[in-house]
Amino acid sequence: MTSVVVFGAGGRAGRQILAEARRRSIEATAVVRDPAKYPDISGAVAGDATDAGLVERAARGHDVAISAVYGADLDPAAYGEAMAALLHGLERARVRRLLLIGVATTLPGDSGARKFEEPGFPAEWRPFSQARADELAVLERYDGAVDWVVFTPPMELVEDEGSSGYQIRNFGNALSYTALAAALLDEVAADRHHRTQLGVSGI
Repeated sequence: MTSVVVFGAGGRAGRQILAEARRRSIEATAVVRDPAKYPDISGAVAGDATDAGLVERAARGHDVAISAVYGADLDPAAYGEAMAALLHGLERARVRRLLLIGVATTLPGDSGARKFEEPGFPAEWRPFSQARADELAVLERYDGAVDWVVFTPPMELVEDEGSSGYQIRNFGNALSYTALAAALLDEVAADRHHRTQLGVSGI
C-alpha cells in the first residue's frame, strides 16, 4: 500500500489532504513544526520541510511526500535553499515522489510571461511570487532521484467540502481545498505526471 507524508499538515490544505487520505484508506503521516499546537491531528510528528535532517526523519518509510507548507514567515531569499533541503532530505529517506502545492502567480499569464512578471502586477506581491519561482527553478534544475509535480491552484481557494471536482487548467474556476486534495491523491494513485508544474482549477 502506498504511504504518504504530509508536510504542513496543520494548514487548511494539509488538513484536507489528511481527510482525503483517510477516505481512501491511504496511510498518511502528518508533519507539523510543533505537534503540541495541533492536538486534534492524531499521530502528528514534529518536522520542518526546510531542514534536510528533519525531513529525512519524518519521511523515512513513505513512498510519496506532499508539501502543503505555506511559509509566510520565511525570508523570500531562503525559498530556493529550503527546496534544496527538502529534496536532499527526501533523497536520504528514499522517498520516490514529491507533490508540491504551488502558487498561481508563477503560472504563465495572457502575455506568456509569468503572472507576477506582467505589467501592472502588484509590487507588494512580487517578492513572495519571486521566491516561489526560485523554488520552482530549483526543482527544474534538479536531476536527482526524487520525481516531482507542482499542482498550482487558482488565486481563489474556497472552503467547500462538498465540491471535489477539478480540472487540469491554468487560472480556471475557484477551487475547493477538498478538490485540491483530491487532485493530489489522484496523482499519488495514478503516477501520471512527472517533473512539471500543472494548473488545477474548479469545474
